[in-house]
Amino acid sequence: MAEFKKGDTVRLKSGGPTMTISNPAASGGCMCYWFNISGAEYTPKWETFAPEMLDQVTIPRR
Repeated sequence: MAEFKKGDTVRLKSGGPTMTISNPAASGGCMCYWFNISGAEYTPKWETFAPEMLDQVTIPRR
């Protein structure tokens, strides 16, 4: 099982947006944040996921 830390980028194994780990919870879940985009409006979203549901994503730095 992957060990995630604050700032890691992940995606659900089933797909979806790239998310950022904000807090690996003591309960074993990982609090993740992402943005829903509608036109020019960005809406922040968050949820806790089990680490087994996540894959780490590498985003190239600019």
